[in-house]
Amino acid sequence: MPPDGAIASTFRALRHRNFRLWFFGQLTSLVGTWMQTIAQNWLVYQLTGSARDLGLVNFVGAIPLVPLTLYAGAIADRFEKRRVIFWCQASMMALAFLLAFLCWTGAVRLWHVLLLAFLLGAAQALDTPARQAFVVELVGKEDLSNAIALNSGIFHGARVLGPAAAGVLVATSGVAGAFFVNGVSFIAVLLCLFLMDVALIRRTGDGPDSAGDLLGGVRYLREHRVPGAIVILISLSALFAMPYHVLVPIFAKEILGRGAEGYGVLMSAAGVGAVLGSLFSASLYVGARKGGAITAGSLTFPFLLLAFAFCRSYAGSILILVAVGFAFVLQNAPANSLLQQLVPDHLRGRVMALYVSLFLGLMRIGSLLLGGLASMTSAPVALAALAAAGLLVGLWVRFRYPELHRSA
Repeated sequence: MPPDGAIASTFRALRHRNFRLWFFGQLTSLVGTWMQTIAQNWLVYQLTGSARDLGLVNFVGAIPLVPLTLYAGAIADRFEKRRVIFWCQASMMALAFLLAFLCWTGAVRLWHVLLLAFLLGAAQALDTPARQAFVVELVGKEDLSNAIALNSGIFHGARVLGPAAAGVLVATSGVAGAFFVNGVSFIAVLLCLFLMDVALIRRTGDGPDSAGDLLGGVRYLREHRVPGAIVILISLSALFAMPYHVLVPIFAKEILGRGAEGYGVLMSAAGVGAVLGSLFSASLYVGARKGGAITAGSLTFPFLLLAFAFCRSYAGSILILVAVGFAFVLQNAPANSLLQQLVPDHLRGRVMALYVSLFLGLMRIGSLLLGGLASMTSAPVALAALAAAGLLVGLWVRFRYPELHRSA
């Protein structure tokens, strides 16, 4: 295949008009979301100076996931996903503006941040399964793998721009500006959802009949080994390895001697690697070897976190985080794609609700665990311990579910 053909195949999902709108709207919105994530962690660290509180704020957002998960999946399968996403995104926009207002007026306290994190978690519990299952309706199954990888590229491309912009904004105008810009950025995705051609959306799901079968996704994962193995692997990786970002403010300030801008650069470095990983995952090479890519990513991701835990060089830490971002996507983008490829259309919303809720919920529990362990020991020791556990999980899944490694 000539080079221009290879490039075209990497971006082939963009030939769909609705997906193009989704792609650019999400990119704009997610830049703002990453700005808020960075600014919120910095705000909590300024308010309390506690690693435990950093983990607590991330954990609180997981609490609504437990009661809402099964209903979120049924809602995604029953109702028009575009409308569900629109109202959830509008709710998150309002929460961002409220946090900006509290910071501008100087009234913000830790309990405000905790309450808004809880409400944001509730909105995300309903929004994320619908967004995950919406992609196939935009491009069809023929371009699903490519679209999911590009979707991952959107998310992680925002990790490059968002943290860097947040670092500059926080250093020059305080955290309120980052929260306000995040609120404004939601307008882009709301507008793109409004402009979509509804006639081109490939509706999936059972419609009203699905509302009564809340456990359909649970039964499917219990009865099918490869989809079940994907959910187990990603969930345990989310518990042990993925929360590493919670401690990056501490590494930036206390270990590497940097401020908010240095923190933003470290997070952006992981974003650069993730964008490269997303483009690699969108290629036909990974598309035909999803299981092998998942295995490679699940082993190299925690191993690189071990290296980061013991690195004391700012430049070296940046390079390691680039590799961390690449390995993270190499594990997660093909896993998401393979899971959606295997799951029947009528169960996709419910299965993805379980997948996403376990992913987000356990990552936030891991954040609490990581923050608590760091407060009792140190940030490097805590990160090394959980990264080692993540590496053991990757090895266990590789040998317990060999069919996952062979899956395409």
